[in-house]
Amino acid sequence: MQKVNRRDFIKFLGISYVAFTIGVPKAVYSQEKVKENFFETSVGREKLELIKARQSAQYKDDKIVREKFKIVASHQNPMIKEFYTKFAHHPLSGISERLLHTYYKKRG
Repeated sequence: MQKVNRRDFIKFLGISYVAFTIGVPKAVYSQEKVKENFFETSVGREKLELIKARQSAQYKDDKIVREKFKIVASHQNPMIKEFYTKFAHHPLSGISERLLHTYYKKRG
């Protein structure tokens, strides 16, 4: 079984997002008839360009880290190892959960 790396996972999410958004019937967006697809609007095109730019930057950063520092996984990062040794003690500790993990709020 082949492992999925971070780059492939992010690429899959980006493609899935676009495919899902474009593939959903227009009637789902609202009860009124939708005249155009979101990604055909100026805002949608700008959003798509930002997504592509962010993915490209992440891929470049990953490549630099792998080639220059020989780090292929976050737990191999010397700074993270030192953080756990001196401060957070172990992964998933209360301190590491508060400082390293992202939480989302419902907007709107």
